[in-house]
Order: sequence, then C-alpha cells, then structure tokens
Amino acid sequence: MQNGIETFRGVVFPWHCDAMGHMSVQHQMPLLDSAVYHLLGEFGASVTEENNRRLGWADVKQEISYLHELVVGDLLILRTGIIAIGSSSIRHRTVLSRRSDELACTVMDSVTVRFDLDRRKSTTLSDDIRALAARLITSDVSNKIDE
Repeated sequence: MQNGIETFRGVVFPWHCDAMGHMSVQHQMPLLDSAVYHLLGEFGASVTEENNRRLGWADVKQEISYLHELVVGDLLILRTGIIAIGSSSIRHRTVLSRRSDELACTVMDSVTVRFDLDRRKSTTLSDDIRALAARLITSDVSNKIDE
C-alpha cells in the first residue's frame, strides 16, 4: 500500500469555522478520530474477545501538524496508513487533504496500542493483527505535504 487507505470524507460547514474564518481545531479532531476508527476497523470489530479476554484499542500518542487553512465549502479526504508495527502497538499517520488541490492540510502521527479492557493495560498484538497491519504499511500516506 503506497498512499494509505481512505478513512473518511467530509465537508467544511460554516459552524466548523472560528472567528478567523477557518476550520477550528475542535472540529478537525473528530474527523481524525473517525479516520482512526476506520483504520482499526480493518482489523475487525473494535472490541473482541480472545482467550477469555476483552480486547480493544487505546490511543497513547498523537502529534498533529496544521499546515494549511480549511474554509467553508472545502471538501475533505482523509487517508491513513501504518508506519510501523511494534509488539503491542501500531504507529500510523492520517492526512487530511483538501480535495480540490490534494494539498495535505493537517497531518496526525499516532500510536495506538492493543488494549486489554479488563486488565486496563496494553497487550501483545496477535499474529493475525500483525499480518493485517503489514498489508497496510505505507511509506508515504501523504498527498502533497507542503510546509
């Protein structure tokens, strides 16, 4: 996979914008969060039971770069790809791009761990999840990142 998978589409509405006239950070976060849910959906249900344990996912680190403004009417495409696979975690990047020019406007690098919901701590990724994650590894999930 070269450019990640499409994980969300949306549009900037007037109520998404702040006093400066651009899309507010508070409205970008739910889009980024939804995109990650779609990525994790590639591994199956968000909560599963394996060996009498309830397993899910937990985001433990996010670094977000806001590169370009988004304004009312902009159509948005989010793409997500896995950058690395750890023993209990995946590192992934989500790029929120403006559809009209494919310019990457927001980039989020995240780490998400496989999480034992009963013990409330991380747990090792299964071989099945590792194999699925390996198919989603990308070297470049960006469209046109221009800082």
